[in-house]
Amino acid sequence: MTLDNTLELLTLNKLFKNGERQFFVPDYQRGYSWEEEHRADLIDDIEQIQHQIHKHYTGTVVASCQDGSSRYDIVDGQQRITTLVLLLSSIVRLARLKGVKELGGVLVDDVEAVYIRNGGNSGNSSYSLELGQVRDPLFREVLSHGDNINQKIQSKADQNIIDAAKQFDIWLSKKSKESLTLVFQAVTSKLGFLMYAPAQDAEIGLMFEVINNRGKPLSELEKIKNYLIYFASRHQIGDLKEKVNSSWPVLLQALNIAGYTSNEAENRFLRVCWIVFEDYNKSRSHHVYDNIKIRYSPKNPEHWQSLSKFVDFIVGSARAYANLYNVSQSTLSPKENRNLQRIAFHPGHASILPLLIAISTKEMNEDKRAIMFELLEKLNFRYYVSGIANRSDTGQGDLFWFAYHYYHGTLSEQYEGEWPCELDLLRERLVNFISERANDHKLVQYLTLDKDESGDYYGWRGLKFFLASYEDSLLECERKGSKLTQYLASRDKVHTNDFYHLEHIWAAKDFEVVNDADDRNVNKRRLGNFILLMETLNIRVSNDRPEIKVEGYFKYEKIQPNTMMIRELRKDFIEAQKLVDATGAYVRKVPGYWYQVYQTFLDVREQRMVNFALQRWNIDGIYKPVTMVVIDSNTTSNEIFKCQPEHSKTKTVDDIHN
Repeated sequence: MTLDNTLELLTLNKLFKNGERQFFVPDYQRGYSWEEEHRADLIDDIEQIQHQIHKHYTGTVVASCQDGSSRYDIVDGQQRITTLVLLLSSIVRLARLKGVKELGGVLVDDVEAVYIRNGGNSGNSSYSLELGQVRDPLFREVLSHGDNINQKIQSKADQNIIDAAKQFDIWLSKKSKESLTLVFQAVTSKLGFLMYAPAQDAEIGLMFEVINNRGKPLSELEKIKNYLIYFASRHQIGDLKEKVNSSWPVLLQALNIAGYTSNEAENRFLRVCWIVFEDYNKSRSHHVYDNIKIRYSPKNPEHWQSLSKFVDFIVGSARAYANLYNVSQSTLSPKENRNLQRIAFHPGHASILPLLIAISTKEMNEDKRAIMFELLEKLNFRYYVSGIANRSDTGQGDLFWFAYHYYHGTLSEQYEGEWPCELDLLRERLVNFISERANDHKLVQYLTLDKDESGDYYGWRGLKFFLASYEDSLLECERKGSKLTQYLASRDKVHTNDFYHLEHIWAAKDFEVVNDADDRNVNKRRLGNFILLMETLNIRVSNDRPEIKVEGYFKYEKIQPNTMMIRELRKDFIEAQKLVDATGAYVRKVPGYWYQVYQTFLDVREQRMVNFALQRWNIDGIYKPVTMVVIDSNTTSNEIFKCQPEHSKTKTVDDIHN
C-alpha cells in the first residue's frame, strides 16, 4: 500500500494537488448524507481555526488511483470532501456577487478551477469532484447556482446537497471581503488530511474491512457493500464487482423512493431480506453484516455466486419497498397498488413484510400477486391491526417460515400431498392461519366491547384506518373515487383545515344524562361512538349532546365539505328514537330516555360498521364464517353481539349500507 505524506497533514490544496487531482465518488457509494448539525460543527471549526498557525486535523481520505492517472475513486471521506467543495462553491458565488476578484492573493477564477471545475470557458468543463452519473446533474447545478434549477430532487441525498449550499450561503452572506478571505484560507490551508492511496483492488478490500470495523457509524447496508467489494477484489471476481457497482445505485434509489434513508430504516430492510433469503429466525436476523461474513466466508471463493444472488434479491426487495411505500411511482398494476397502499396505511405491517417481499420477488404473474397482496392485507388487519395478536404469541415465526420456504420453493416439501403450485399451498396455509387466529367470530369480538370491558377504541392504533376505510366504502357506493390518502394524511403533511380528526359522537365529558355520571361509560369507548371528520368541524360541536351534535354536523357540513358518514347519523338517530319509543318504557323524554336513545343509536351505527368489516376483510374458506352480526346492548348477556352463521346469500357492500 502506498501512502501520501505519512508524516504530514495535507492541506485541501495539496489534497487536490492544486487542481491536478480529480476525485470521483462511485455510483455504488451512499449519497451525500451530512445534515445541518454536521455542517454546523464544520462551520464552528472553521471559525475557531482562522487565526491559528497549526493545521486542524479533519480526517482521513482513502482513495484508489485509476490506472496511474490523476483520477481517484474515493473509498472513504466522500462526505467531508463533498461538503468542502460545496462550501468553496458558495465562497466563489458570493465573492463574485460582492465583486471580489481575489481571495488572499488567489484569483476567484483560480479557486473555481482548482476545487470546482476548470475548462468552462472552452466548453470542456472538467469537475474536480464528481458524484456519479445519477447525482452529478443536480450537484453541478447546485455548485453553479446554489440551488437546483432544472433537475428534480430524487432522493434525500439531493435535498442534503441543496440544503448545504443554502446553509453556507446564509452563513457567508454576512461576511465582509476580509472575513470571506479568512474563511477561504482556513478551508484551503488550515484543515489537515491524511490520504491513503491503495495501489491494488485487493488492498482496497482490506481498507474496506478496516473502515467497517473502526467504529464509524456505517449502516449494515454500507458494510455489506464494502464486504462484497472486498470479497470480489480478494478473489478477483470481476462479475461480482461489476454487479455491485451497477446494482447499488438502483438499490439506493429504490430505498430513497420508499423513504428508507436512515441507517435504522436500512437495517430494518436488511433484516427482512435476510429472513427470506437466508434464515427465517427473527432473533438471528439482526446484524446481517456479521451473519453474511459467517455464512459466506471470504476464505471460500465459491461463495461468490450466492453473494451475487443476494445482491439481485436485495435489489428486487428494494423495488418492492418502493412500490409499497410510494404508490405514485409504482410500476405495478392498479389492483396490486390498491392493496399495497392499504398495507402501507396500516399502523403496523412488519409481520407480513417477509411474505410480501417473497411474493414480489418470485411471482411473475401480476394477477396472482394482486390476489396474494389482498390476502396479506386482510390477514394483517384481522390479526395484527385489530389487536387480536398478543405479545406471547404474535404468529410471526409461522409467517416468516412460510416466506422463507415459499421463496426457496421448499414449502411443498413440508406437507404431504400433491400441490399444483407453491403459491396455492401458501394461500391455503395463510387462510388456515387466519382461521385459527382471526376468524370472523374473533374479529367481531375485537371490534366490540363487552359491558364490563375496560378497553377504549380511542386508543386503538387502527381506528383512523378503519374509519377511513369505512368512509371509502361509502364513496365507492356513490361511485366516487378513493380518498384514503387524504383521510389518513398526518397533520404535518396537509393544511390545518384539511386534517381529518377522530371525534366522539357522545362527548367524553357529557354529564347531563343522569345514567352517565361516570365518564368512563362503556358506550363512550366503543367503536360506534367514533367518527372521522375535518378538525375544523369537530371544534364547532365537540362538547354538544349527540342529538345537538348530529344536527350541528349537518349545519356546518353545508359550509365545509366533510365525510359522508356524517350523512348516516341523522337517519341512525331517528331510527334509534323510534326503537326506544316502540318499547313504551318512557312517557317523557327524561335523562334515562336520552341515555337509552344514545345507546341504541350507537348499536345501530356499530352494527353497520362491524358488518362492513366482515365484508371488507372477508376471506373465502376461513373457519366459522359469519354472514351478519346483530348488536344489542339491551341484552342480558355481557357480550352485546350475536353472529348469524353463513348462508347461501352473500351480502354485498350495498346490502350492508342499506
